[in-house]
Amino acid sequence: MACGDDDADGGADEVGETASDSTDAESSSESESGSESESGSGSESSETDTSTDTDTSTDTTGTDTSTDTTGTETDTGTETSTDTDTGTGTGTETDTDTGTETETDTETGGEEFAPWILTVDEFGDNIDQLLQISTVEGDVGTTTVICEDLILPEGIPANANFTSLTFNSNQLYASVGKSTTGDTMLLIDPCTCEGTEVGQYSGFTGVNGITSNELQNMFGSSSNQDVILDIDPNTAASVVLNPLPGDWGATGLTWSDPLDNVLYGINASDDRLYTFNGDDASELGSIAMDDNFGSVGIEFHPSEDKLYACGISGDGSSLYSVDVDTGQVTLEASDVLTGNCDNLAAPFGDVECIPNPQ
Repeated sequence: MACGDDDADGGADEVGETASDSTDAESSSESESGSESESGSGSESSETDTSTDTDTSTDTTGTDTSTDTTGTETDTGTETSTDTDTGTGTGTETDTDTGTETETDTETGGEEFAPWILTVDEFGDNIDQLLQISTVEGDVGTTTVICEDLILPEGIPANANFTSLTFNSNQLYASVGKSTTGDTMLLIDPCTCEGTEVGQYSGFTGVNGITSNELQNMFGSSSNQDVILDIDPNTAASVVLNPLPGDWGATGLTWSDPLDNVLYGINASDDRLYTFNGDDASELGSIAMDDNFGSVGIEFHPSEDKLYACGISGDGSSLYSVDVDTGQVTLEASDVLTGNCDNLAAPFGDVECIPNPQ
């Protein structure tokens, strides 16, 4: 759901329940004795009837443990009851009921999104290194090499610029230059480190920002035609959704989340952060940022509610964030890359072959 850019010249269910109703003891003792004498005088009867009835029950219920994909819930209950019934022939009864119940409920939510972003670090002898950048608190900016050097498909030059990345349905896509900057889309397999050509953007070029939403719709921003595109992720065929406001140079595009459903775009020509409707890409507004972008990599990480960006002039190897309300640009981690950063992407979930940072 992320994207980046380069400058125009190429720069849950319950799973366990245990219940025991284990002790139910009832004891009763009944004693009856009778004495009877009879004489011709008609005298009868002496009878004594004594009974004792004791009913004691203990009911202990409940250990209920359930685990779902987002957390752990434990529900523990204990109930004890005692019932004593004593009766005599004189009609005396005692009833005692004592109950104790304890319940504990604990729920812990897990992370919906993996705590990292990816970038292609381009440096030295046409090397395209796929890097994972940790976004774990206290470890932001720590990198792990996923692919030492991506294998490009036939027809893509070794020095082609990776101007944008995005995940769509947990598959990684890249915008590159085949004949000119940002004219072709690749599918990148992080397990084999190989790229496959998907297609070209129906004649649009400078597509240096691509991004996707959770419905797997893909968008792109073209700085050559100054438009936002609807892109078919299967073929790269593209149609115009709406024009970009003004003249755009180096650019990046990213989607927010289902709640806000907006697209964020950075235009390095005026150093403004733009917002667009997440359905039709119509412009919603813009704010000035307080730093100067040369190239643009941009990615909104929804689990952290943070917009990451890179490509600051004079500090293209570092990772920054941008406040979407004020435009304030903040350094997150210095010297993350070897080359100049111009593409970022975050996944919608765990990705095979890419372990999560510890």
